Amino acid sequence: MRYVSTIAAISTAPAVGAVSIIRLSGPEALNIAWRIFTPLDSAKDWLPRQMRFGRINDPEGGQLLDEVLCVWFPAPHSFTGEEVCEIQGHGGLAVTGQVLAAALKAGAEMAQPGEFTRRAFMNGRLDLAQAEAVADLVAARSDAEIRLAARQLAGGLSGKVAEIHKALIAALAELTADIDFGDDLEPLEMKSFRERLEVMALSPLERLLADGRAGRPFREGLRLALVGAPNVGKSSLFNLLVGSDRAMVSSVPGTTRDFITAGAAWSGLVVELCDTAGLSAAPRDELDALGQQRSRAQLTQADLVLWVRDLTRSEQDDETLDPEELPLDRTLVVLNKVDLARPVKRPGQGRPELTVSARTGEGLDQLKAAILKLATGRDDPTPPEVVPNLRHQIALTRTAEILTETIADLKAGQPPDIVSLGLKSALNALEVICGRTAPDDILAEIFSRFCLGK
Repeated sequence: MRYVSTIAAISTAPAVGAVSIIRLSGPEALNIAWRIFTPLDSAKDWLPRQMRFGRINDPEGGQLLDEVLCVWFPAPHSFTGEEVCEIQGHGGLAVTGQVLAAALKAGAEMAQPGEFTRRAFMNGRLDLAQAEAVADLVAARSDAEIRLAARQLAGGLSGKVAEIHKALIAALAELTADIDFGDDLEPLEMKSFRERLEVMALSPLERLLADGRAGRPFREGLRLALVGAPNVGKSSLFNLLVGSDRAMVSSVPGTTRDFITAGAAWSGLVVELCDTAGLSAAPRDELDALGQQRSRAQLTQADLVLWVRDLTRSEQDDETLDPEELPLDRTLVVLNKVDLARPVKRPGQGRPELTVSARTGEGLDQLKAAILKLATGRDDPTPPEVVPNLRHQIALTRTAEILTETIADLKAGQPPDIVSLGLKSALNALEVICGRTAPDDILAEIFSRFCLGK
């Protein structure tokens, strides 16, 4: 796609630093650069991808603005696939803004959020999944998120989707040939055809969906809520898991009156922990009642719940928390103070149990491993190679559903023309992932999440 306009924006963070970069992209990028850039080096010609030293002047008043380095990337060998110039100047907020203003005066238009990456997508430099990976890489908070975004940017997800797409295209071509030239060709053996669809398309779809579920915590992070009765050691365990004294700890019951959050990173996984007020049968006052109300609200917002219980207490002294309030498949029972009392098996209501000591750290590694296993459904604490995001998973799920119905039609003996319609629908659903059939509103929503200059 050929754009008429040339856009400009600051591509570095809006903060004081050593260097800032102003990026121009479009058919007039080099001409606009020449209008504001005066070389101070001895080079006779401006060669592609060659840094040149010079000055930026205001195109209207001629005022000197900055001494910079400028580089030119000719089309199509640039990030956007267009003519691109990048100006690297001093990283002051004011001077960077003035250099950008000079480029706008010289004929550039202000770029919209994500417009550089959108042009790269529209010009075929990236597919839509790779374009999303650019934003993921910029926003990455952990080693795991960096690795996942980098693999997606390199085409990891796109390659797997392309293999499924190729299998569906081949199946559709085979079926179409049977419909159009059935009298002249050997009849298509439907049982073998169906089995190839299951092996080459449906099974890979299901594996990608499973990887998406297992890898979601590594892509999006994990929120944990610690709940339980007053004085069972929630705040001590919270501090131990966070790795610092974030919450106040006291032997006085009810020290925590509101929920407290803090972040940590385990095995490349970003974790947000929430320490909550103790839950008791009779709140002591209005503030205690409000704290308990907020504690219960965290149960619905957390990905996983740690139900902290005190091994030194008898069963009748335990909290009044109804186990039915806790999600069965998202709750770990943590039996604390194992250093003070050897554990006696308590009914966990079908939930996994672990013993720890928030005071000595005993059982901490086992607790972290259990949290990761429950969150990912995997014994291996590392993320899958490719982790589709929510948009991808919706498209993959829809494709798998259509393909499953199509395979059922084959088993039921439906005619080839009906089956071919199912294959075409599956292809359309799959092609949304890499942007072959993505509507404009989806593209606008995706690129609106990007920062200016990306």
